[in-house]
Order: sequence, then C-alpha cells, then structure tokens
Amino acid sequence: MIQKKTAFLGLSIVVLATLTGAGGFFAAEHLHRTDAPAQAAPAKTAPESQHDAHDQHQHDQHPQDEPKEAGHDHGDEVSDLERPVEEMWSARCEHDLLQHQCDECRYEIGTVKLDASLLGENGLVRAGYPEKRQEHQQERRWSGEVRLDDTRTVRVASPVTGLITRRFTTPGVKVEAGAPLFEVDSPEMAEAKSSYLKAAAALELAVKAAEREARLFAQKIAAEVEVQQAKAKRAEAEAEIAAARGRLLRLGLSPAEIEQISAKKGASALNGLVTIRASRAGTVIEGNAASGEHTETGKELLTISDLDKVWVMADLKEADLATVANTSGKEAKIDALDRSFNGRLDTVAGRMNEATRTAKARFSVDNAEGLLKPGMFVAVRLLLPTRGETLVVPKVAVLADAGRTFVFTHKEGDYWIRRPVTLGARLNGMVEIASGLTAEQRIIIDGSFLLKSDVLRSKMGAGCAD
Repeated sequence: MIQKKTAFLGLSIVVLATLTGAGGFFAAEHLHRTDAPAQAAPAKTAPESQHDAHDQHQHDQHPQDEPKEAGHDHGDEVSDLERPVEEMWSARCEHDLLQHQCDECRYEIGTVKLDASLLGENGLVRAGYPEKRQEHQQERRWSGEVRLDDTRTVRVASPVTGLITRRFTTPGVKVEAGAPLFEVDSPEMAEAKSSYLKAAAALELAVKAAEREARLFAQKIAAEVEVQQAKAKRAEAEAEIAAARGRLLRLGLSPAEIEQISAKKGASALNGLVTIRASRAGTVIEGNAASGEHTETGKELLTISDLDKVWVMADLKEADLATVANTSGKEAKIDALDRSFNGRLDTVAGRMNEATRTAKARFSVDNAEGLLKPGMFVAVRLLLPTRGETLVVPKVAVLADAGRTFVFTHKEGDYWIRRPVTLGARLNGMVEIASGLTAEQRIIIDGSFLLKSDVLRSKMGAGCAD
C-alpha cells in the first residue's frame, strides 16, 4: 500500500514538471513573436558623409518627391523643333549625361545615333546635300469652271405685273442694246398711261389759263393776284405731268413711246402693253419669258451677258495661297476643247471655304469666238515669275510631325538631329525648301522614316509630307 502511494506521488511530480516546462516554452514562444518585428528591422547605418546625411534627411522629410522609376515624366515641354541646336546639345538629362549621348533620352531632343554601316549606297539610309537649282518660270495647275463675267452681265426682270403676250428672242441669240426682248400687257401700265394723259390735259389747260391772265393783266383788266394764281396752277400741272412721265419711264417705256401716247390719244393710247428691251448688247444665256405666262414685278426672266470675256473660277488649296496671292495680273492659260485660251488672274477670295478648305481664284479669259460656255470645266495653268536660285531636296527626305515639317541634318560624328523647314513648290519628286536649311548642311535624303521611328518612339507620327 505504501509502495502504491509512493509511485502515485512520483508520477504526479513528473506530470507537474512537464506542464511547467510546456508553459515556459509557450511563454517564450509568445515573447519571441512579439519581439520579432523589432529584431527584423535593420539598424540604420550612419551616413558616410555630410552630403549623404543631408540626402537622407530630405528623403525622410519628403519621401513623395523621390523620382519614379517607370518612364520619363517631363510634363509639357517645348518641342525640340522650337529649340536651338546648341542649347539642346549642351543639355544634361536625368541620368547626369549629355542628353544627346543618352540612349534613353536623346530622342526627346530629336536626335538619332546612326551607325555608319547603315549609310551609303548599299545601306538602308542615304545622306546628301540640298540641290541648288536655277528656277525657271513655273506653272500651277488647277481645275476650274467657266462662269459669266458679272461686270458684263445683266439679269432682265419685268418692271410690271401682267401677262407676257409676245417673246422676241430665245436663249443663245445675240442681241444689241435696245433690242426688244418680250412684251407684257399690264393693268398697271394702262393706269399709268391714263394718269399721264390726264396730267397732259391739265397742263395744257393751265398753260392757256396762265397766258390769258397775263394778257388781261397787261391790259389792266385782271388783277395781279389772278395772274399769280394762274402761274401756280400751271406749275402744279407741270409737276403732275413730270411725275406721270417718270412713272412711265420706270415701267419700261422709252421717251419716244411716251411721246406717242400724247400723239395717239384715244383707246389705242390707253392699252397696257409695254415692250421690255435689252439694256446692253450680249447673248441671251437663259430665259423663261414664254408667251401666255404671267409675270410679276421684279421677277427675273432673262440673262444677257457679253461672252467675249468670261470668268474661270478655280479652287486654291492653302499651300498655294502664299505663292498665288501676290501674282494678280499674271498670265494664265485655260485649256479646253483641245486648245488654250489666254487669261489673267484677277483676284483671290479673301476667305476660305470652311467645307472644302479652299479659296476661289478668279481668272478673266478672252473668249471672242464664244467657244467657252458657262458651266464648262477647264484646266487652269498659271505662269509664275522666276525667283532665281532655290534649294530642293527629295520629297522622301521631308517628314511631318504634329503639323510641322522637318528633315534630319548631320550634327557631328554619328549624330543626326531633326530640324524644321518651310516648304515651297513641289516638282517631279522634289520639294523646294523655302527656309530652315542651307546648301552646306548634310541631310538624310532617303530612309528618313527609320530615324523618325526612333525619335518618335513615344508617339508614331505621320508619314512623308505631301
């Protein structure tokens, strides 16, 4: 019995010791986990120099100002096409290198490093110099349309409302000034004639009365006041007949026809017939003055134009405006009907057509034979004056980006840089350089698009300039 109790006591001591040891282990493990973050954080080493200490302080104060690793964020910068070359050549990039020597940053200043093996007749890229050319008389060509010369054209309208009773001409017929065109029977004309006859009769009576009163006054039979009254009535009658005569002239009667009204009198003088006549010589272009048709005052019925000269209207693109704007009066050739007609540039419109982005150029063309008809399409050739020696480059050498044209010029060694140019005329695969380039500058004349793809790696631009 004593032995059993002793064994039980020993077993209890072992269990208690085991539990005590386990508790210590778990407590130690909990402590280790609590202290782990503090132990994991590495201690900051002392700065190696005062400069490093300042940088570390700035980092601690403004961590958000640290440069980002991904990409180049330079914000809105002036285009390299606007900056002087020497300024860009001395600029340093964010990698503390001369920017044109930095493989990552040189494209930002429009610079390409071109391996010499790529140049030459057998290479992908060819270099050369602008060509000097002695400019000869140049031509500009456009399509045009024949129009009537407005300064030689009249549009005939009816001066009265009424019925067209006769037509004396047809479209295509040449007429002289004063020639009858059509006749209108108008109630308005009949009333105007009647008013004129009444005014004529009143004037005749007033003249006789004034003459009678003057004789009586001379014989001291009539008073002076009666003479004055007679003169006033005569003046009033003269004003009325002048107004009636003016009305007849506005309605289309000639002075001779008005005189005939007084001569005829009676019913034949009071008809409403009025003959509309041509105010100038020319060709009847179009008309709808048909017999039996009712017309109203102001309605256009015929168009008469002198076709010895016509206008040709051509559409000029924006690129042509600067060249053509100051060539007014220059000789032009109008090609139509397998022959050429002499013309002259009169004027260029003062505004662009918003829909077509073109401006109208007006050419005055000799057409004595009348072969050019309104509405006919023709070809226009404007002869431009010479300007002496010019520089030209192959069209493929000129590229465009964001509306600017440029070429790649040699800077030094393997480095080429793009520079802006202003273009002039385009002739047979060549383009004139108006400004931005000299004859001594070496340029890329073929394969420029390969350099452009490198410069514009962040934005692929348009192709060759047209």
